[in-house]
Amino acid sequence: MLKATEQTPTFTASSITICFATKTLFLEKEESVEAVETIELVRPGQIIATLTSENSPTTATQSIHNAVLIPGPNTQFSATGDSLLATIAGYPQITRKQSGNEGETVIIAVTPLVTISPDQMEASLTLYPPLPGTSPLQVDALTELLKQAGIRYGLNKEILQGCLEQSTAEQKIITEALIAKGSQPIAGLDAQLRFEIEIGSIPGKVLGNGKIDFHERKMFISVHKGQLIATKVPATTGTPGTNILGYPIPQPQGQDFTVSAVDNAGYDEESGEIRAIKPGVLSVVKNTIKVSSQLTIPGDINFSTGNIEANDAVNIGGSVLPGFQVNAHGDLKIGGGVRSATVISQGNVLIQEGVSGKQTVMRVTGDVDIPFVEQATITAGGTIIIRRQAYYGRIFAGGDIHCQEESKVIGGITMAGGNLSLGNVGSDNAVPALLAAGTDGKQYLRYEALLQEIREKEDELERCLQLHGHNSQLPFHLSMSEELEEMNSDLHKINLATRNKNDTPEELATRLRSRTITVHGQIFAGTLLRIGNVTKLLETNMSSKKFTLSADLQEIIPLPL
Repeated sequence: MLKATEQTPTFTASSITICFATKTLFLEKEESVEAVETIELVRPGQIIATLTSENSPTTATQSIHNAVLIPGPNTQFSATGDSLLATIAGYPQITRKQSGNEGETVIIAVTPLVTISPDQMEASLTLYPPLPGTSPLQVDALTELLKQAGIRYGLNKEILQGCLEQSTAEQKIITEALIAKGSQPIAGLDAQLRFEIEIGSIPGKVLGNGKIDFHERKMFISVHKGQLIATKVPATTGTPGTNILGYPIPQPQGQDFTVSAVDNAGYDEESGEIRAIKPGVLSVVKNTIKVSSQLTIPGDINFSTGNIEANDAVNIGGSVLPGFQVNAHGDLKIGGGVRSATVISQGNVLIQEGVSGKQTVMRVTGDVDIPFVEQATITAGGTIIIRRQAYYGRIFAGGDIHCQEESKVIGGITMAGGNLSLGNVGSDNAVPALLAAGTDGKQYLRYEALLQEIREKEDELERCLQLHGHNSQLPFHLSMSEELEEMNSDLHKINLATRNKNDTPEELATRLRSRTITVHGQIFAGTLLRIGNVTKLLETNMSSKKFTLSADLQEIIPLPL
């Protein structure tokens, strides 16, 4: 294929001779006659116009005298400069413009026979009816022209034949007919655990209709020695795609993960099977499977029981009373509540009567399911389910946080590494809440602690200046100012967006675009929203909104549900 020139030269001649044919066809309709202009199909390298002097003989049917010729798209001058050539297969078009006293300007361009989409996944055809007295274009010849244009894959010859027949029989100009389509790559499937026993639904799972599963977690599932618990299904590589130029399109391969089988669970890497080594109860936290003994305490955790430190799954029938601590290696179920106490679990936690008290601290590796939170601090590696209310809590989840639609969040911090789905947020006279999605809770706590340290250092500096005078050359002033400058520099370097260790900037951007804060009820003005490192102070009350990042990731925008 000839390459178009980078610059657009112009040539003035006594005569421009047009070297392609056009013809007006008159088609009889029911009550009228329609005129259709058809144009000769030219090939790459074909001469479509020549420049001649006044005395040069010409046999062309159309000549334009005393004009300036400008090559339009898909044309170029010959090396000698006396001819205009087509650089692609297509249909020449002439545009004539008056240039005041300078005479006429003629632009000749070529409308492409085939247009390839920017992503090289589709090709569309433009086809004019054949000129009278000429043989119609055949499929094989058209296919060869398309091949010369670079199309090597996905060509539909049946559509080509139909376009040719329609154009010839109906004397119709065919435009934008899709004639070739590439194949999209098929992403590989991630590795997964296929459970061979019924473990029940996982609370917080987003269902196919967009609703969230709020079923109570099934806990303390008994397994016997040698029982097959789950099988790891390996990741698949997927299938590459192909664009219409015949080039492969790489596919995303499925992601693998490492299975962790601990306590009395064993994993066979060759077969992918996870079995119980001893009888016990099952605990599943992400890709970690545990089989442990079960410790059952029928009543409260109080002075009669003391603190609980167990390498087992723990089932507490009552409440954990103020000042006491429960530390469970497996899943933990508390039939009562937790009041000003400490709860630690390397499994999942289900609390049936809620959590309260400023002194209450919960640190959970897996998921947490609670009816309400009042002034407590909860950190979970997985999903947190809040069924009724969160009142001035400090709640951090590595995964999602889901509240039922009739629930309320009043004040405090509700922060998820994944997404937030809430009922109602705030009230007329409550301290505004901070809601965050796509935010790393550990990084936020580090940010918060450093910010507090900066404030304390600034207060200390101010007290020293009041005592010793505002002399910037005093030793303490110089050293403390340097410390503050370094601390502020560290503060601004903290990235609060949830990210994986090997994330590229593109992967991080894709993840942030998927993070949302969904409020099914009302959210009050003054609420501070955060997605990753972007914040927004809500200025007006809103209802039924989904907050997400703008396309440029610079602003949080509300969308209707």
